[in-house]
Amino acid sequence: MLDHTRRGQKWITEEFYKVLDVFGFRAVMFVEWGFRPADVRRTTERIKAPAAVVKEWVRTARQEEELAREAEASGHRESAAEFFYRAALYYGPACGVIHENTPRKLELYRRLVHCYEKFIELFDEAFVHRVEIPFENGKTIPAILQTAPGNRPAPCVLVVPGMDTIKEYMPSPYHNHFRRRGMATLTIDGPGQGESNIRENWVTLDNFERAGSAAIDFLQARPEIDASRIGVYGWSMGSYWGPRIAAHDPRVKAVAGAMGVYLQKDTIFKHGKPAYRANYKYMSNIYDEDAFDEMSARMTLEPLIENIRCPTLLAMGEFDELCPLEDAESLFEALRCPKELWVYENETHTFGSRLPDFYLQVADWMRDALQGRFGPGHARRVDHPAR
Repeated sequence: MLDHTRRGQKWITEEFYKVLDVFGFRAVMFVEWGFRPADVRRTTERIKAPAAVVKEWVRTARQEEELAREAEASGHRESAAEFFYRAALYYGPACGVIHENTPRKLELYRRLVHCYEKFIELFDEAFVHRVEIPFENGKTIPAILQTAPGNRPAPCVLVVPGMDTIKEYMPSPYHNHFRRRGMATLTIDGPGQGESNIRENWVTLDNFERAGSAAIDFLQARPEIDASRIGVYGWSMGSYWGPRIAAHDPRVKAVAGAMGVYLQKDTIFKHGKPAYRANYKYMSNIYDEDAFDEMSARMTLEPLIENIRCPTLLAMGEFDELCPLEDAESLFEALRCPKELWVYENETHTFGSRLPDFYLQVADWMRDALQGRFGPGHARRVDHPAR
């Protein structure tokens, strides 16, 4: 009842759209993922009400798709690839705000996948691959593998997006910080995420770590991957799922969880904006309020802390609105593995202007961790000052 009442107050959200740049807080993140700043600006400037989000992002995606077709017809392969890539990205926000598998959402996701496949075809099929990972009950986990340069088996980072993000977003093949440091990446739409949602592969309390293990099984069979050096990087809800994978599977040699939602989920699901709760209900296919509360009360890393033995990085904004800093500090103190805690002064959940710095720093940390530079007893807190 509480959730229904809060969601019903639509006028509050509509007023914010009228007077604020509602997407402004995500603009830096969009750009880091490969969205073009001018495209973000022109799209969000047209959005004056919540109901317009799908319409306006689809408008921009279709414009990019048309440019892609024109470039391809003219033999301009490089331009066509980038336009298709942008179109795939821009269908993402439109799909992400539809929290049910409507015909509209299924069609938009079909366009997203088509555009990304065209991008791969025109860009470089030698190192960007759409793959399917065998999972439970005959289902598969869709993923994007980006192999590392060179002919030797390379370390690999299993990338776990957050609950509002998808595998196509990160890392950008045009600007992959991990690949530039000699690491492959495998980004998944795990249970409850992206393409898995439209296949009704819902997230449960404990199936994400099994999906992570399935991904590692897949990587072990790839000759271009050094299966002895596999790390996990997750952000937002991925900062919770990633350590769950590490606790479940000793083949994980390092784990980084950024924009953390590590322990209790009351802050995000009872005090955050109602869309977070609505989205996770869709992702888990649990719509009964009491049943959802029962599940979310068990969504904490506390019971798994002793099982996390690999080097672990926690990274937080000082004033994260979805997870209090105290939760990160509590988890950091409890961990008995090599560990680091990074706190970005004055930043909120998405790290704001510090995000471009963080992406470089986390890629460096992951390479160091997979090279074995953090031994037993390593414990460090870094407070990144505001700039």
